[in-house]
Amino acid sequence: MAKSASPKLNRSVVVDMAASVADAEGLDAVSLSRIAADAGVTQPALYKHVSGIDELMQLLALRARDLLATQLQKAVGKKSRDKAVSALASAWRAFVREHPGLYAATDRVPSIGDAEIEESLAHVVGVITSALAGYALTKSQRDESALALRSALHGFCILEKDQGHPRPESIDKNLAQLVKIFCRGVESLERPNSSE
Repeated sequence: MAKSASPKLNRSVVVDMAASVADAEGLDAVSLSRIAADAGVTQPALYKHVSGIDELMQLLALRARDLLATQLQKAVGKKSRDKAVSALASAWRAFVREHPGLYAATDRVPSIGDAEIEESLAHVVGVITSALAGYALTKSQRDESALALRSALHGFCILEKDQGHPRPESIDKNLAQLVKIFCRGVESLERPNSSE
């Protein structure tokens, strides 16, 4: 049986390959030499597609946030208030479980200082902000609440991914409690006819 030809190498394929390695073996396993070997090319051939490992990490971070935002939007759908927050939390956790290495790339690249990275993060936060539209908050309260929820979910999922929870046997309850505390906190900010 003839060996199937590998896909033609391009920027997207390089990122695909790096993401696969990251998810299977961890982000630290991703290197240009590893990707070149897996692609059956010399390392210099990769420089036609990425300038180096720093750009590859940036591309992985962008891919992770793009996929995460899509998954979050799909999970929330037309849900509102507590159900929307719960859906966000579950979808975020599922994404990190499915793509642990790819998600880890979001912490390898500073969140400010690069327009594409800033835009990708703003997209994720925008999805969260939209999910909180059912609460009667001012625009600034909704924006701040979205940032707080993003921090909480990111931290929770990183702790789970890196086995940092002290009681892993009750992690489902922990996430449900986090959602409940957040929702009750947001409710405490609500005002009638809130707008800015």
